[in-house]
Amino acid sequence: MVALIDIPFVQPLAEWIWGEEDASTCLSEVPFISAACFSQLVTKGLGITIIFGSMLNKVPIMVNMIKSQSAAGISRKSLYGEAMVCANSAMYGFLSGFPFTAYGETVSLLVQNAVLIVLAWNFLSKTSTPVDSKEKMLVTVGFVLYFGGVLNFVSEDYWYLLMSTTWPVMLYARGSQVYETFSAKQTGNLSIVTTSMNVAGSLIRILTTIKETGDMVVLSGYLLSGSLSLIMFIQYWMYLENTTEMTKKTDEAKKKKE
Repeated sequence: MVALIDIPFVQPLAEWIWGEEDASTCLSEVPFISAACFSQLVTKGLGITIIFGSMLNKVPIMVNMIKSQSAAGISRKSLYGEAMVCANSAMYGFLSGFPFTAYGETVSLLVQNAVLIVLAWNFLSKTSTPVDSKEKMLVTVGFVLYFGGVLNFVSEDYWYLLMSTTWPVMLYARGSQVYETFSAKQTGNLSIVTTSMNVAGSLIRILTTIKETGDMVVLSGYLLSGSLSLIMFIQYWMYLENTTEMTKKTDEAKKKKE
């Protein structure tokens, strides 16, 4: 009978899951692995699940915006802030040498936020309040300079600032969206699927962060993110009736134009 460790790719995979020191021990215990090995296996699995799930996180909002040809209910300030939060988290994880499973979803969310920003700019350009070209230039150049500056000029002693500054930015970003929803008394193109995924993702990330890195700065960020996402989740159900009514009026207006 061929031992697991002799099968190609099994050893490298085991080292990725459990680390070089524990890989052989955990493999030798299969299928009756110890609690410690099982816990690490579950943590890695959850990390991968979060990353794949994050690839679809913003898609419902994109679909809503494209179907309605509108950016109604979407706060640009929130989009900019969310992009900065994702950028900070991704850069902190990358520079700190954390496993990609510990921060990979922030890379995916950053790309999706960039797409949402472009969609918002595009649909708002067709309204009476288009986005100023100076704002577009400032946001674009700002992010280019940000990545260049962090990669080339921020020393290891100051990496913690990437996550520390994420807290006020996150409060601003999610707070802007919470206020936008509260003011309009409807959620517009926001998606309950995305919001629910954010709440669940934050809860899972709290657990995986404790297990994989134990970084209190990162952990605090996920606690804050989960709390704000929960507020947005509650708002969705609070204003569901208003949102449904607004959607009906919008659809009726489109039919009349046709």
